[in-house]
Amino acid sequence: MSHQRRIIDHYATVVEGAVFVRPEDVVALVRARSLRSDARMLDIGCGQGQAALALAEVYPQSEMIGIDLSPEQIERAQQAAAARDVRNVQFLVADWPNFALPPSGVDVILATQVIQFMPDEHAFAEYLAQGLAKDGHLILRSVFLPDEEPGRSFVQQVMLQFIAQSVRFYSERDLTELLREVGLGRFRIDKEEMWLDDLPAQRTAILNHELAASNLSLDDVQPWFWVGTISAVLR
Repeated sequence: MSHQRRIIDHYATVVEGAVFVRPEDVVALVRARSLRSDARMLDIGCGQGQAALALAEVYPQSEMIGIDLSPEQIERAQQAAAARDVRNVQFLVADWPNFALPPSGVDVILATQVIQFMPDEHAFAEYLAQGLAKDGHLILRSVFLPDEEPGRSFVQQVMLQFIAQSVRFYSERDLTELLREVGLGRFRIDKEEMWLDDLPAQRTAILNHELAASNLSLDDVQPWFWVGTISAVLR
């Protein structure tokens, strides 16, 4: 079974209403950038469309497209758009390598909690840069690994189990260097600690197993766990 097929099968089981990034946080990040009211926006890996819908409502003259591999998630996004009567958004079942963007590019691309699924992060970063209009904005959200060991390996090992079908995770430095290589700049970093003392039971069991195997305590590893958002502009 292909990696893509495993992702599709897994996300078919995600419950209705599941949110992987708070829509209000995405809206705040986009509002911090000076956008035209008729901006063109793309949400890659949009899931059930919560962030895309929030942006489409805040920017009613904009054109928003959300794409996702999962037909089940896209169906829920389409139903939510119809229920809220949001007409400036489209939700499509599509994979980014086969999704052609307009030659002039789009003004905003959202890539929240998706880069960890990419077998080739360089190809994905190039697609993001090529898809942006001049001075277009990228908003990329991901777990941030520590730069140093043993934190880097520990967080990588835990997160690969926390997030099914993920391939690898990156540090803040890894991601900013990757994006700089493809022509992005003017970076803004927003990050928050991922608190480990209030996890779902399954994740708590995974964490406790890895703590015991590494002879570490929760207090030892808590400073290593961060989630961050990189906002960048096409130079």
